[in-house]
Amino acid sequence: MRDIREKILNLILPLSVVLAILVLWIGLAVSVDNQYLLPSVSQTVNALYNLVGQKEFYTALFGTLGRSVIAFVLSFGIGSVLGIISLERRNAERIIQPVMALTRALPTIAVVLLLLFWTTSKIAPIIVTALVVLPTSYTHVKSAFLSVDKTSVEAGMVDGANKRQIFTKIRLPQAMPSVYNAIGSGLSLNLKLMVAAEVLSSTANSIGYLLNTSKVYFEIAQMLAIVMVMVVLGCTIETSFLSLSKKASSWR
Repeated sequence: MRDIREKILNLILPLSVVLAILVLWIGLAVSVDNQYLLPSVSQTVNALYNLVGQKEFYTALFGTLGRSVIAFVLSFGIGSVLGIISLERRNAERIIQPVMALTRALPTIAVVLLLLFWTTSKIAPIIVTALVVLPTSYTHVKSAFLSVDKTSVEAGMVDGANKRQIFTKIRLPQAMPSVYNAIGSGLSLNLKLMVAAEVLSSTANSIGYLLNTSKVYFEIAQMLAIVMVMVVLGCTIETSFLSLSKKASSWR
């Protein structure tokens, strides 16, 4: 009975929040009564319908997604390796930690502008997004492996398992639920940062470029439609990896 109640609440509460946002949007749009300040829901839906019928939109979307995947693979791959190394070697952690702190403190806008001098408008967003997400990936992976049950590791060592077996059979399976969560939140954050970097870089064939174009021509409804698409994508990514995390927890 409690499980059924939890499932109902998990469905009703998010829908209630979405409904409340829609009601607020409708009320504000009616009170403002200016499509160049706040388009109505119907105007935004029409803009979305027109948008998904354009080849330019898909070229921009897949361009942004492709760059986001590249940036995430770089940041998560490097962050995972550094996180595992810092757990194994104390001196390595002393070196890596200040580097991560410095990377976390970098001003994103300034880095984008500098990279535009040194690279191209397509490469700069990839580098800056990877740099911003790197410390988060490092912290998440490190925390995931720190949460591994030490008793299980010690039991494996007593049974004669070597370091590779302990990592693949004990540490990795126990860390995977947290790793999946880190991947989901990291990809979602990666996507948002990529769009922001593309706007600053005026990257061709990108969602950022479409947003810039919409701003120039005061196509506010199209801007909101693009935002809606990116929100749905981000939520889908996080929800998918949350589901994987729950499955990994049940397998553990």
